[in-house]
Amino acid sequence: MKRIYLFAWIMIAGLSSCKKFLDTKPTDFYTPDNYYNTEAQLQQALTGVYGDLMRPELYAQVIPFNFTTTTDEVLSNRTADGDTRGLRYNYDASQVYVGNLWRFSYVGIANLNSLLLNINKPEMDSTKRNIIKGQALFLRGFLYFTLTSNYGDVPLILRPLAINETTIPAAAQKDVYAQIEKDMKEAEELLKNYTTAKLGYNDVATLSAVQAMLARVYLYWAGYPLNDVSKYQDVITYTSKVVNSGLHALNPDYRQIFINLSKDQYDVKENIWEIGSYGAAPGVATKSGNDIGNFVGISSAIVAADTASYSSASWVWVTRKLFDAYEVDPANTATPLKSSLDVRRDWNCANYIWGGTPRVRQPRPNVWQMSAGKFRREYCPAMVRNVNGAAGAYNINWPVIRYSDVLLMRAEAENYVNGPANAYADINLVRRRGYGIMNGNVVKSVVVNNQGSGYTVAPTVTITGGGGSGATGTAVVTSGKVVGVYLSSPGALTAGSYYSSAPFVIIGTAWTAGTAYAVGTQITNAGNLYTVTTTGTSTITPPTQLTGASSAAVTGAVFTYAGVVATATATITNGTEADLTPGLGREDFQLAIRDERMRELCFEAVRKADLIRWGNFYQDMQTFAAWAGANGASVTATGNPNGLQGAQNVGTRHVLLPKPTYELNLNRALIQNTGW
Repeated sequence: MKRIYLFAWIMIAGLSSCKKFLDTKPTDFYTPDNYYNTEAQLQQALTGVYGDLMRPELYAQVIPFNFTTTTDEVLSNRTADGDTRGLRYNYDASQVYVGNLWRFSYVGIANLNSLLLNINKPEMDSTKRNIIKGQALFLRGFLYFTLTSNYGDVPLILRPLAINETTIPAAAQKDVYAQIEKDMKEAEELLKNYTTAKLGYNDVATLSAVQAMLARVYLYWAGYPLNDVSKYQDVITYTSKVVNSGLHALNPDYRQIFINLSKDQYDVKENIWEIGSYGAAPGVATKSGNDIGNFVGISSAIVAADTASYSSASWVWVTRKLFDAYEVDPANTATPLKSSLDVRRDWNCANYIWGGTPRVRQPRPNVWQMSAGKFRREYCPAMVRNVNGAAGAYNINWPVIRYSDVLLMRAEAENYVNGPANAYADINLVRRRGYGIMNGNVVKSVVVNNQGSGYTVAPTVTITGGGGSGATGTAVVTSGKVVGVYLSSPGALTAGSYYSSAPFVIIGTAWTAGTAYAVGTQITNAGNLYTVTTTGTSTITPPTQLTGASSAAVTGAVFTYAGVVATATATITNGTEADLTPGLGREDFQLAIRDERMRELCFEAVRKADLIRWGNFYQDMQTFAAWAGANGASVTATGNPNGLQGAQNVGTRHVLLPKPTYELNLNRALIQNTGW
């Protein structure tokens, strides 16, 4: 969907009342009277709304960052409030982002109301008209869902307003939800044949997008504050529609979902609906860029001499609660952090930043200071990453709802309505994908059998054989010994790359003839470890001595005996490691769902809403803040005391944003939310 920049649609809606003041019709700008005359103009109006969803005031920054980020999964690392007031829960009704989220949601609604009022104006194919109308209804429902989720009771405006219509009472939240349901159900019927499979892209509303979002609407409706638990059955109904359509499936590699987003590549099976941004692929909304992967990303600066460099501020760090939520390999001896059986951990919790010139990975071993690594700008196309040493126009689409969320929503609702027996299949499918074993077995563990001796640098680790590929590991060296192997990838997670048997693990780089060796390099031969002490090119004679140095005349480079080569053994999964403990009761299964949603959906702007709808947001955050303070977050050198302060600032009023001051001054019928 190529975005076409339009005039300010909100102004058009207001201009409908100008007719009584002017006797002549304007000819030099658009009004509702002289617009919406063609199919193209209807589409332009709709496209403008899509494009505006990626404004900084909405999904380009505020929604994925300002007011949804700080929970028990991620905390601000900023020393001052500034743009991070939302993260530190230090804002009031006059804060600009509080006002802009409200303002631009209603701008979109006003534009959609004008479009819907004029939907039948042009002569055009009825099927195409229905598709435009269905998308408009869905988007209006979606924007009202955004508003009521953040502000509670809000004015329900379903038609263009006159300029003097400024006093509009807020509708009760249950009535707002009822209108969202009405709009989206009508959209579902109008878009019944409009699918991502036919389009090949997913940044417009399709049948699956409507059904998946309706399921989310029902899930929120069922929870706090309305607690209409009858809606859990509707969650089951609508998630099942998506599942049973056969249009969607999990990407077997969790990491690839977000690599595809960074590369501007569509994954219409996993990502049910994305909000499009700048890019060259068909279907995207042309925009100058966004902050996805910036504030919530891996720290990096633009370096003019390094064309692979990119810009990311990384204003948040992950929490130890999130990091520890992922299962580790109990047999792994790597320290200080054990390898995880769950691929998602090391993708979401990045233990490095980019620094130096040219940039290199700089380790971040302290969990509280790890970057939120889900959205990685390093994968963005070079053409938008580094433009003459300046920050580029990054183009990562925002994944509003993914298929894994649909499965987890269905599992949660099924557990509430019928108990956990039939909910296991959905959560286990998500977990198997997370562990990388949805379609086959991967390397589960690498255990050091002999630590060896004499290591001055970490040796290479090569994992080969076993019928698979893609597994990688990093040796951990302490006091000259290999004390563990950190499994950095269990395998490639693509068809043909899974393991049928345990692969071999080779520690170190074997000596080869005719190779130029530099001083300090360590090589292996016949189970022994050697260090190059005099540079040179190796001859056809390898080092074999068990003490001292070789002769340069014999071996070329001089190889000095260092010690014994370490050895290790790999094991592979059996396909059941990811499965949730069987036989859980309803309450324990619900707790498992809560943790799984954090592991799977972290940094996707749903955690705060989840904690709120589960009904104990304030106490949960207070409990977390106390735990975080006792578990290292308060330590300046290795923790995140600034973020901890933000968590400690959470009050009971923060289940909602305040209604903006400017709006209260304009609309005297509005009542401020409790506590503000």
